[in-house]
Amino acid sequence: MIGWPARVLAAAVMALGASAQAEPACPGSAEGYGRLGGPNAEISVRLEPAVSKVGQFFAVDIVVCRAPAGKTVQTIVVDATMPAHGHGMNYRPAVAQTGEGAFRATGLMLHMPGEWWLTFDVVQGDRRTRLALNVLLKP
Repeated sequence: MIGWPARVLAAAVMALGASAQAEPACPGSAEGYGRLGGPNAEISVRLEPAVSKVGQFFAVDIVVCRAPAGKTVQTIVVDATMPAHGHGMNYRPAVAQTGEGAFRATGLMLHMPGEWWLTFDVVQGDRRTRLALNVLLKP
């Protein structure tokens, strides 16, 4: 017979297993993804090609790992800004849903070397959760 603490622990482990199965699988570094997270959301992102060059188009694969409960993620808005110069990209990327909680942004180009911020707005109805990735683009 299992004692009380062991039964509680077993129930907690089973509950964690059930909730982990309900969350989408979040790819990691083995698949070339990096994670961005905050208190309200977490995503995995992969740049393609992994090392961008000045003036080269690139794409970003995005997987929503965790988002505020209650609403599905409708889209992700992707943008980039160069804080030292106060401007963004010369092109507007296109974002398409590729699966449940998975998106691909294409048409991104960083046209100057330096520090860039890639921003990802996770959109759920009228709610947006912003996550950002710092990219240092070398000449």
